[in-house]
Amino acid sequence: MDYMVLCALFGITLTRIVISYDIGCQWSKKFSKRMEEYPENMKLAPDTKLEIGIPNWHVNGHGAFCRNNYSLNYKKGVGKTSGEDVEITWSHTNSLASATREMGPGAR
Repeated sequence: MDYMVLCALFGITLTRIVISYDIGCQWSKKFSKRMEEYPENMKLAPDTKLEIGIPNWHVNGHGAFCRNNYSLNYKKGVGKTSGEDVEITWSHTNSLASATREMGPGAR
């Protein structure tokens, strides 16, 4: 996840970033320490404010601490984002499994 986030933000300068992730409460722990292992040009600027939110459906399965500190409902500027939109479409792609199951990585 660290590599994916840092690659997605490569070359972009932002003052604030909000990331919505199902287990953001765990992933965000020691992220800045893990980021030290990456090349200098991949690191976030020191003055970038990184905020982590947990999508609304998933945050209900976490404890009160996570609901109070990571709920997207309490993030300024996020609006009424549910954060679950990506997963909603997955059920529609399940029927493709039988067609792609025997394909090699180059054809999938």
